[in-house]
Amino acid sequence: MTELSRGGRNWKFLLALAVLLVIFLFPLVHGLISGVGAPGAAPATPDPRPADVDILTVPGTGPAAGFDACSVLSPDVVAAAGLRYPSGIVRTGPEPGRPLGTNSCGGPVGPQSGSVPPVVLLTVGEQQVRGTATSHGVPYDRGTGESPADAVVTFPAARLKMTRFAELADGETAVAKLIDGIAARLAEGPKPAPEYRYPAPYDLVAKPCDALPAELFRALTGHPTDGTESETLAQHEVLSVSGSDVKISCARASTAGETVAVTQMIYRDADAAVAETRFLCEHQPGWTALPVPIGDYSCVSPGTGGHHQILFRAGRDRVLLEYRADHPSAGDLAGTARKIFDALPH
Repeated sequence: MTELSRGGRNWKFLLALAVLLVIFLFPLVHGLISGVGAPGAAPATPDPRPADVDILTVPGTGPAAGFDACSVLSPDVVAAAGLRYPSGIVRTGPEPGRPLGTNSCGGPVGPQSGSVPPVVLLTVGEQQVRGTATSHGVPYDRGTGESPADAVVTFPAARLKMTRFAELADGETAVAKLIDGIAARLAEGPKPAPEYRYPAPYDLVAKPCDALPAELFRALTGHPTDGTESETLAQHEVLSVSGSDVKISCARASTAGETVAVTQMIYRDADAAVAETRFLCEHQPGWTALPVPIGDYSCVSPGTGGHHQILFRAGRDRVLLEYRADHPSAGDLAGTARKIFDALPH
């Protein structure tokens, strides 16, 4: 496989990270605060809103060909550092069937004091290390990144970067505990990639890139992918006007500068997906109905600035297909959306 440039990988990570930052900066209220009644009083009216659903991380099974970044930077390692993912994670790596190679895992973390959250990113790949310090028998070096507010820690098999760590309540302690947890995982040896699931009522194994196979990307762009895929997985369900949902997305890119992404907003029921899709298609400025509809509600964006989008509903999913490039796609974007619609459950 042709090795990707660091800039190419970071571009895709930043694109996916932007989705998570939107979720983080514009949170929605999930519950109501209820008081405690006086002794003998009638029970309080139950909260009509459903309880939040969090993503579950399930350890992978089978042999491991190399280190997986999400297995090393696991949820318990993040939690042990006093951190949490308030919006979700982004994982980027080689497509299935390719050597594991360079891969990354991370996302915005909190709690933080500023309005913009720090970001943790672990990239697995061979590194040059002087070994100025050691943890669990694993040598590492610590330095700064592009900004003095960044912490960069280099291990022989991975590189940790944490931006704006000083905005955490105790950033130095958080970095030290991340180093300890990551070094311990590296010392244990490679483990298979974890699986992500959303429990009932979603009952969903999150595999966002199943909606955008590499063959479909090539048919749309006329070019092969660059060999990697980037997945964004929401940490929690959110409450919108129409109902509760979880968000997953997949992005692929080519060496010709084309990026295609599919984002799925998966609701608890199909009625919520219908209502939200219909509202957006009717009220987003410049969006128009597709000449040949996809499902009951579908629309297309104005397509300005090299950014073309199609929105449609499939079952309980609200699906957004995006194409970004400085030139038109080789294939038909609406035809690609139709194939995605046909492949999703209804």
